[in-house]
Amino acid sequence: MDTPADASIRATSSATMAGPAWLPDRWRQLLGDRLMRNVGWYSLAEAANRITRLITAIVLARALMPEEFGIAAIAITTFEIVSVLCMTGIGQAVVRARDDELPAVLNTARRASWAVCLGAFVLQSVIGLVAAWAVGRPDVFWMIFCLGLVYLTLPFGQMHAHLIVRANRLHVLAGIAVVQVAADNILTAIFAFSGFGAWAIVLPKLLTAPIWVIGMRRAQSWKPDRSAGFAPWRPLARFSSAVIASELLVAARFNLDKVLVGAILGLEALGIYYFIFNAGIGFSLSLTNSLAASVYPHLAELAAKPRAMLARYDQLMIRAAIPVAAVITIQGCLAVWYVPVVFGERWQPYAVLVACLCFSAVAKPVFDSACQLLRAFGRPRLEVYASATLTALALIALAGGLQFGLAAGVVTYMATVMVAQFAAAVAIRKWFGVQYPKAKGSGQEVADALTGTRATVQ
Repeated sequence: MDTPADASIRATSSATMAGPAWLPDRWRQLLGDRLMRNVGWYSLAEAANRITRLITAIVLARALMPEEFGIAAIAITTFEIVSVLCMTGIGQAVVRARDDELPAVLNTARRASWAVCLGAFVLQSVIGLVAAWAVGRPDVFWMIFCLGLVYLTLPFGQMHAHLIVRANRLHVLAGIAVVQVAADNILTAIFAFSGFGAWAIVLPKLLTAPIWVIGMRRAQSWKPDRSAGFAPWRPLARFSSAVIASELLVAARFNLDKVLVGAILGLEALGIYYFIFNAGIGFSLSLTNSLAASVYPHLAELAAKPRAMLARYDQLMIRAAIPVAAVITIQGCLAVWYVPVVFGERWQPYAVLVACLCFSAVAKPVFDSACQLLRAFGRPRLEVYASATLTALALIALAGGLQFGLAAGVVTYMATVMVAQFAAAVAIRKWFGVQYPKAKGSGQEVADALTGTRATVQ
């Protein structure tokens, strides 16, 4: 006999199908799945980005020497780590806020955004001074300072971006990102041909920052509601600080690896590693970041319905996370072929290392999805523990392997990260299974979760 959930799922599934009637039901259902549409928009955006980025990578590989890659890597690494303070945490709190408290939360988030971005600018400037002194290159400070100016543009568009995510209009974010990244990559190629050296990688990021701000403000109207007052800052700070801590650990894992390579093997080895990182795992990270951005609002709207959220999570693992992992695996298999063809024969000796870095990201879609589940449930501190463990294991493995050369470091890093991410994802799902073995939820709620229908959060 069918359960109420079975009957409800069948009753609602046909309503969620989209696309031409002549398509098979399975394909029509996928087209009607909101998560798959969001992932699809981001994937199309990343495909467009990769076209311009591929052209840029080819130009840089032929125009820049390994030492110039190394100098640019110092500036970009600093920027990517510090920028985590500005890009995450506050937005996730806005997405999870109840409708009745949203205006006050936005007012508080706006103030917090300005404080964080100004602090990040000052912090990055100080780091720039230290880095320039350490490597004996004054131009390193000016590169890092230039990138710090990007933070001062962000508060003008961040609240608009958070509201776009809250409304699940991720195709809007994808479109704006395409324009900005394409402009960045095209300018980088032009500057590299013009002899700008390492500045060709740095300067376009500042010049294209206004594109993001203008795009967000045009896509989403918002003005502070002064009559709403301000939400208490402590709950916002607790949630945001945990998310920021987790993202800082992720940034550390993907940037301190370069610090270790440079410190242990030297500037030339750092330039080689920076190239193989971008030629390989750069595309994989784009895919996994797109998946995580799509998953969080999809889960957060069911924050008050644990059973329905877990049902939706299990479905997205099959529909999205595993297919993304498969794409990354295919890229790794093709790396040995495309590296010498696309980037030139001088990079052929490192093609296997490019493949290894690709494979290190195979488990990342599964792990990232599990982390988004923790955030949506309001358990970001558990994500911090998982990220801290993974980061420590990955960097220790890399440092140990680098004692025997760059190849040994990359292989040990790959093996450690793959095993640790799969194990962490399984552990997180099992933890939720223990915490919510008999979580209450109607059959309709589970049906909504499986079909992607929005549920009202009480």
